[in-house]
Amino acid sequence: MTLVGCFVTPHPAIIVPEVGQEHISEVRSTVDAMLEAGEHAAALAPETIVLLSPHASIAGYRMGISPARAYKGSLAYFRAPHVRLECEGDQVLAQAILDEATQHGVPAVATTSPAEVVDLDWGALVPLLYLTGAMQKPCALVLLSFSGLSIEEHVRFGELAGRAMCEASKRVLYVASGDLSHRLMPGAPAGFDPKGAEFDNEIVESFAAGDWDRLLGIRSSLVAAAGECGYRSLAVLSGVVAAAEAGGAATSNRVLSYEGPFGVGYLVGEVEVSQTSQG
Repeated sequence: MTLVGCFVTPHPAIIVPEVGQEHISEVRSTVDAMLEAGEHAAALAPETIVLLSPHASIAGYRMGISPARAYKGSLAYFRAPHVRLECEGDQVLAQAILDEATQHGVPAVATTSPAEVVDLDWGALVPLLYLTGAMQKPCALVLLSFSGLSIEEHVRFGELAGRAMCEASKRVLYVASGDLSHRLMPGAPAGFDPKGAEFDNEIVESFAAGDWDRLLGIRSSLVAAAGECGYRSLAVLSGVVAAAEAGGAATSNRVLSYEGPFGVGYLVGEVEVSQTSQG
């Protein structure tokens, strides 16, 4: 088996109807795109989801991989305790990713004990609610976290993690969770900066074109001005895609939606992965 597809998702709790309630119409494009992503994910029939959340436990200048035996979470913090999700951990794939990284010189660490049941943060829980909602069978999970390492090291980690996914004995789906600029308008969560929209435009255009060099080449000053939490997730994704292509797969990108109604950019995208040779 192998990597069957990838998604880019935002993670605001407000896109979950039980949280957003009367405001759900203001994020309708994102909600509809996430529902579409969930349908596509179900059609891919993954057995394991590997997800990088910007809000998972960060281990300084080391990439984080959780080998937990199980995960659970709810949106109780957002006054929706009845919205819950539980899943098993894929400890074999988690260890394979950790081994690939450490054996090839990318600093990485297990962020949890194998015996733990880990609480899911909203950066993981919100995408998983949508992506697993239409699945007929439960899916295991590997939770990743980014670090203070360079963008280049995040890309390299993605290549190594992607190699482990492509060599896995299961069907694997990769998810890059992250919101774009938090500075799109006055009153936005991180304040306003006109460069926020410039950053988001660069991300959306380069992703849509499948131009990873352009995406990774965004100047660091623009990234900093944007006040984002998704750029490193996308950097890792670019490495995962590169690994799939190196293994003989063909990939193509699609933007399902983009909007920023509350001053934060929400991108929903898909990387379709087609196996053109035996992997």
